[in-house]
Amino acid sequence: MLTYNSTYSKNDGQVDWCGKKIAEQTEFHEFLCGPARCRLFDEAQRAQYEADLRALATTDMASDTITRLLASEPDREPWEVGEALAECFLEEERGVRFPWNSERDKRTPKASLPGADLVGFLEEGDDALLVLGEVKTSGDTKNPPQVMNGRGGMVHQLDSLAFDISIHNCLLKWLHPRCKNTPLWPLYEKAARRYLASGGRAIKLVGMLMRDTKPNELDLKNRAKSLARKVSHPTKVELDAWYLPVPIEDWLKVIQGGAV
Repeated sequence: MLTYNSTYSKNDGQVDWCGKKIAEQTEFHEFLCGPARCRLFDEAQRAQYEADLRALATTDMASDTITRLLASEPDREPWEVGEALAECFLEEERGVRFPWNSERDKRTPKASLPGADLVGFLEEGDDALLVLGEVKTSGDTKNPPQVMNGRGGMVHQLDSLAFDISIHNCLLKWLHPRCKNTPLWPLYEKAARRYLASGGRAIKLVGMLMRDTKPNELDLKNRAKSLARKVSHPTKVELDAWYLPVPIEDWLKVIQGGAV
C-alpha cells in the first residue's frame, strides 16, 4: 500500500472523515502504472479478449481488423483514473472486495454508468456489509471544490445512496449474477442478509475525493457534518480526501509511460 500521512481525521456520529496525503512522487508513479492501470484498462480481461479474437483470425484482413479494433479505444479522462485509484485504495487499505470491473458494462466508449461509482463488499469478522460509494476528482483550488456541492455533488449523491431503496434494489440486482456461482457469493449472501434484516439500512457509504492540492479539512468538514445529521446506525459513512503528488492533468501521461 502507498505510504501516506493523515493530515486530519475526525468523527461525527456515524460519519468518519479523513485527509490523506501521499508525498512520495516516485511511489505514486509506480502505483499509477501498476494497480491503477490494471484496473483502468481491465488488463487481464483485455488480454483474454485479444487472444480470443486473434484465435479467430484466419486471414490478413481479419488480423488487420483486430488491429484497428484494438486501436479504436478513446483516450481516457482524468475522472476515470480517479475512480480506478479510489477502488485500488479501498482494496488495499480497507480490504473492500469488488466483484466486477464496471469497465465491462460500458456500451459506448464514453459511457458513465448510473447507480454508484463504487459497489462492493466489506468483510467484518464473520459478517459483511454492502459498500456503495461515489468518487470525485478535482483540481479546483476552492475548499471544498465544486464537485462536492449541488445536485451533482458527492454529498447529494451519497444522500441518495443512503435512502433510495430503488437504487439499492438496482445495485443488489446488478451484483447478483456477478457473484452467483463465484467465490464471492458467500459475501453477497451475508451482506444482503444483513441489509434485509436492518430494513435496508446496514450499508457502508464511501465518498472518495481525489485532489492534487494542499490538504484542507474544509474539503470535507461541512459535508461530513451535513451527512451526520441525516444518517444513523447501522448505516456507516466514510469520507476520504486523497491529496496526491502529481497534477491530475498528468495522471494519464504517467500511466501511458510519458515523462512528467
